Amino acid sequence: MVHIPLPPELYPATCVIAFILGIFLGSFYNVCIYRVPMGMSVNNPRRSFCFRCGSMVKWFDNLPIVSYFVLGGRCRQCGSKYSMRYMLIELLTGLMFVAIFMGTNPPQSGSLQVATFWYLAFASMLLIGTFTDIDHYIIPDQLTIGGTIAALVAAVAISVCDPWPLLASAGPFPALRLSWGKEWYDVVEALLKSPFTLAAESGGIHWWEPLVNAVIGAAFGFFMLYGIGIIGKIVFRKEAMGFGDVKLFAMIGATLGIAGCLVTLALAALFGIVDGVLIRQVRKIIAARHAGPAILEAGAGLPVSAEPAAEFAEAQAAVGRLVEINRNTPRSRPVHYLPFGPSIALAAVIEVIFQQRIYQWLWGTIL
Repeated sequence: MVHIPLPPELYPATCVIAFILGIFLGSFYNVCIYRVPMGMSVNNPRRSFCFRCGSMVKWFDNLPIVSYFVLGGRCRQCGSKYSMRYMLIELLTGLMFVAIFMGTNPPQSGSLQVATFWYLAFASMLLIGTFTDIDHYIIPDQLTIGGTIAALVAAVAISVCDPWPLLASAGPFPALRLSWGKEWYDVVEALLKSPFTLAAESGGIHWWEPLVNAVIGAAFGFFMLYGIGIIGKIVFRKEAMGFGDVKLFAMIGATLGIAGCLVTLALAALFGIVDGVLIRQVRKIIAARHAGPAILEAGAGLPVSAEPAAEFAEAQAAVGRLVEINRNTPRSRPVHYLPFGPSIALAAVIEVIFQQRIYQWLWGTIL
């Protein structure tokens, strides 16, 4: 067993290192989010470039977070403005790295879990998948299928270095083997509580058990969401689940196991409901604002919109074009929701950060 000592006095510095590593990797993830769905190489061109003038970004203009404020969010060469989202993704990645590090390595633990490195990679793929899903309604196979294969490899590699906690430790092995011969309810309890009872068992683990757990978890996650998609299609008579989400759950199952899939699904469903409510409210607010000037203009004796005449005319013309496009477009059911992938990713990251507390509360409540 390999232990990486982490003295308490070095804990704050390690958190800072995790944040710095996160923001620099977040800069690279921005490249992946933009290029991978477009079929572009993440290495060619090697440096970032301005989408307006095509000029390469100098290294000192590509410092995470800092460069955005130094340049005022504009290209140094042509002055065109670029989105704040790039900086926010860098910041989000840094904060996510710190949260995962602290969640998997409490200050009193005194050591760094080797599994933390895979959890960081796992969360990174979820973050990239989230924003590609938001932008293009797709989650690339490089993330889902590649991530599932990587999780299977990690399950074996990490168990050699640090068998506690195991990746996919909520699977049937070795809890089933260590509790075999006991009463059936003891076996069921061991299966449910395996992430927290294995450390107390003296039987140890076999090298193949984490791999079997990961394979079973991946298969469970895949077919669980695939089955939900089939049921949803029958009930709602339309596609209810993207296949990218199904493959994403295979990667989640390979990393977090059967119990992790169930917890992630429950949290993702809750987040999806919240997303739906928020989107409906935002759409109502936008509709009310768009309706305001037209009502004022049509009302007898009411003042006309306070906007300048030129801007108001331009807005009216834009609305007219949208109406004309809508009339000439074949009717289809409007998309009134965010893709499910971001909710799944957020739930899985929360599961990684708080997995021990979640399981302890869940099993303590059920059993």
